[in-house]
Amino acid sequence: ITYQKNDELIFSDGNSKAVDDDIEINAKNFEYNKLSNIIFAKGDVKVNNKKENYLIFSDKITYQKNDELIFSDGNSKASDGGVTIYGDKFNFDQTQNILNAQGNVKVDDKIEKIIIETNFLTYQKNLNKIFTKGKTKALIQSKYEFISNDVFLDKELKEFKSDKFSTIKDDNFNLNKLSKFLYFFDRKFLKGNNIEVQNNFGKEKNDKFYFDNAFINFSDNSFISKDTKIE
Repeated sequence: ITYQKNDELIFSDGNSKAVDDDIEINAKNFEYNKLSNIIFAKGDVKVNNKKENYLIFSDKITYQKNDELIFSDGNSKASDGGVTIYGDKFNFDQTQNILNAQGNVKVDDKIEKIIIETNFLTYQKNLNKIFTKGKTKALIQSKYEFISNDVFLDKELKEFKSDKFSTIKDDNFNLNKLSKFLYFFDRKFLKGNNIEVQNNFGKEKNDKFYFDNAFINFSDNSFISKDTKIE
């Protein structure tokens, strides 16, 4: 450990640990600015919040203790119970319990069986809500593949939705194209607008259905619709 008293800086080199009441940080190298109360950690960083029960891993971490902000950079991973989030960079507000992830973002929710891939994501931990920005791909229950933009996941209401053009494919060669959708993933029930449905997608013989709006039950592929057209 090196202590520069005039600048109130503390450096450590080699496997080290920083501990306060709720948070424990492990890393290969530390720099602590006592005046600003900011910790810079580098090399196999692990943040363990024992009070909120989450873990963050990254190549580099900046912890602004006065503002309760954590910034990660490089191979970032956050684990919270059954939900794991990966990304290049994180910005985590511990006071609000809000995580912003950027770059090669992936959410693996083993509880709801949902995987989300995007480049920008916000996770509101207290509200159990996830927002994405830009192109988003999701796999729900290992069966339904959603490709969309700017999606919203509400884990409390069991809703997954987007107001942008989207496609939904399943493992039975069904393809849905929609201008917007709302999917109740616990009931496998889809509500959509301006829908094109293709059965046996990619095969020589397939049927196409067009709806202004419809309710589709994915469990049995039944639907209630308005203004239906069949090809």
